[in-house]
Amino acid sequence: MRLKILTDVLLINISFVLAYFFRFKILLFIAPDSAPIFGHYLRVLVIVSLLWLAVFKFYGLYEEKKSSVLLDELAMLFLAISTSTLVLFSMLFLYREFWFSRLVIVNAWLVALVLLGGERTLIYWMAGILRAQGWHTKNVLLLGSGEMADVIAQKISQDKGLGYHLAGTFGNDVSIEMIKEEIKSKNIKEVIIASNDIPAPKVVDIIMECERFGIEFKIIPGRLELIASRLDVDELGGIPLLSVSEIALKGFNAFIKRAFDFISSLVGIIILSPLFLVFAGLIKITSPGPIFFMQERVGKDGDKFKMFKFRSMVKDAEQLFPQLKPLSEVDGHLFKMKNDPRITPLGRFMRRYSIDELPQIFNVLLGQMSMVGPRPPLPREVSEYSSWHWKRLRVRPGITGPWQVAGRSLLPFEEMVRLDVYYIENWSLWLDIKILLRTVPVVLLGTGAY
Repeated sequence: MRLKILTDVLLINISFVLAYFFRFKILLFIAPDSAPIFGHYLRVLVIVSLLWLAVFKFYGLYEEKKSSVLLDELAMLFLAISTSTLVLFSMLFLYREFWFSRLVIVNAWLVALVLLGGERTLIYWMAGILRAQGWHTKNVLLLGSGEMADVIAQKISQDKGLGYHLAGTFGNDVSIEMIKEEIKSKNIKEVIIASNDIPAPKVVDIIMECERFGIEFKIIPGRLELIASRLDVDELGGIPLLSVSEIALKGFNAFIKRAFDFISSLVGIIILSPLFLVFAGLIKITSPGPIFFMQERVGKDGDKFKMFKFRSMVKDAEQLFPQLKPLSEVDGHLFKMKNDPRITPLGRFMRRYSIDELPQIFNVLLGQMSMVGPRPPLPREVSEYSSWHWKRLRVRPGITGPWQVAGRSLLPFEEMVRLDVYYIENWSLWLDIKILLRTVPVVLLGTGAY
């Protein structure tokens, strides 16, 4: 942590030095009131460095985190640097004799974003490489049976950069004695409970044992835990009760989300227009049939609409569905088949990189969909929903969503619903932006797509 602080101090000073030279040696066409002596800048940089470090500390940039997400770190860094810059502007306003021009501060803000953001990206990247080589990894004990436990085990095994080593697994019938023995013999540093079928009293005992041994523990949230952010404590005649408030995506939040969708979809249509023309031509040349495939989907509150897609299957592919339905390779109400014979060669390429989904940006512009949200289900899928699954229809469906960036077709249906509900209950504009940014590498790599 000390090394990180020292590096930040160095980069903050470099940012202001570069900002000075950029202002008074390059931007000569903007005549300054005066060209301050460079030595004056260097002396005051001590105060500026301390000020910036205090703001960084306030935003928690030097706190030890149990988990680190690069996008969250960069977002917090952006806020810290912007706040520090605003504080300097305030000092300029309050003290007219303050030490340099406003343009230097603006330049320093931009340079600091690049240098400090690059520093943290490099640290994150190098840490991932070291963890992949076995450095600073944690032995983890995975508890629980079922698809979600299998998915977590698969992710730990395939992505060494996560910093986990799967030291042991147990099913739902695990005993406390078995866990204690495993913790002692394999130097377990973290326990993950990956099933909601383990009885609550046993879960409490497991947590107590983890606390006694001083190791971390994580739990896959159940349906009640998903709405924890909306639970308020009330009372009835002195008896404590939990009340559930309205979902976060209401009122002003809904307005902000719709405004973001409208602007981003409009910009997206303009930018992607050449790509639309290219693939429209390729579809027409390579297979008979229409360019677009318009399919009835279920949107917010059960309203039906026509969803636009580039056609990736042969003409009249829906008529072949009854024959293929028993061959679905995912559980639940979704139909997924890796080698679906209805998909054309071009369609397979478009599906791998989600190009066939791009026309849905017009659905977003029309207000039928959102840039981020639960994927819109088919009417036949909704007809098999339980009341729990209907929760995902409380908001507009999205082009991308939480389970697309978490594993796409690799995740079981129940976990898809769980992620969708968590997204609805904990919506924020930053969460939308983060999911959109995380969608890019997932799409480019074709992760979990078929």
